[in-house]
Amino acid sequence: MSDNYDLEVKGFVMEFHTFGNKANKTLLIMHGMICDWRKFYEKLGGLADKFFLIFPAMNGCYDGAPDFISFSEECREIEEYITENFDGKIYAVCGFSQGATLMTELLARNNVLIEKAILDGVYVAHQGKLSAYFGLKEFLRMKSNGGKPSKALVKVMTLMGLDESDMGELSMMYWDSSPASMKANLYENYTYHANPCIADSKTKVYLWCGSKEPYARKSHRILKKYLKNYEEHIFQNYGHGQLMYKDTDIFIQELKKVLEYGNLKM
Repeated sequence: MSDNYDLEVKGFVMEFHTFGNKANKTLLIMHGMICDWRKFYEKLGGLADKFFLIFPAMNGCYDGAPDFISFSEECREIEEYITENFDGKIYAVCGFSQGATLMTELLARNNVLIEKAILDGVYVAHQGKLSAYFGLKEFLRMKSNGGKPSKALVKVMTLMGLDESDMGELSMMYWDSSPASMKANLYENYTYHANPCIADSKTKVYLWCGSKEPYARKSHRILKKYLKNYEEHIFQNYGHGQLMYKDTDIFIQELKKVLEYGNLKM
C-alpha cells in the first residue's frame, strides 16, 4: 500500500514540501518569481499518482521566510536537500519562468545528478536593471492594492504574449514577500546571464515556451549554444505560463509524455 506524504522538511532555510509515494520517480517542481508554491501544487499536485513530488518554496516566498538573496543561495539549499535525502540524485526537475531560470543555474553547478529538466518559459536573455526597477515599482504597487496590475504593467506583459484577459496568472503571486526580498529577487532575475558551465551538464533538457514569448525564445537560442542534449518545443498560440495556467490538463499530458516516454512525438 502506498504512503502519501505532505512533509515540511526542517533544517533548511528553504521549505520543501513532498507528496506521493517515495518509491516512485522523483520530480522537483520549482515555482515562478515571487510566487506561492501552493498555487502550483493546486495545479500540478495530481502528478503525485505517478511521481514523488517535491515543491520547494523559495526564500521570501512563504510565511516567516528569510529574504531572498540570490539564485546561487537557492541552488545551494536545493543541492543540500537532494544530497541529504536522495543521495545527490533525482529523476527530474520542472521549472516555470524564474523557476526555470533557477534550474539552469542548478544544472550549471553540476553538484547533483538530474536525468531530465523541463524548463517552461525560461528567461536568460539579460533585460537589465531598468526592467528590474520597473518591475519592483509595479510589484510594490500591486502588493499595496490587493494584486491589481496597473495599465503600464498590463501593457508590458504583452511582451510576454499576455493581454488583459490573462492577468489571472498574477493570482499565483505571493504578496507577503518583503520589499527587500522583492528587490533582490527582481534584480537577480532581470540581470542574470546564462552560466556557461551548463555546457558540462549531462541532463536531458526540454526547452518549452509559447509561440507568443519572444524573450523565452531568445533565451532558448542562448541556451542552445551550450546545451549538448536538448529538445525544444514551442506551443502554438500560447503566452508566458498560459499552457500550465489555462490548459493544465493538456500541460500535464505533455509533461507525462516527456517524463514517461522521453519526447512529445506520441
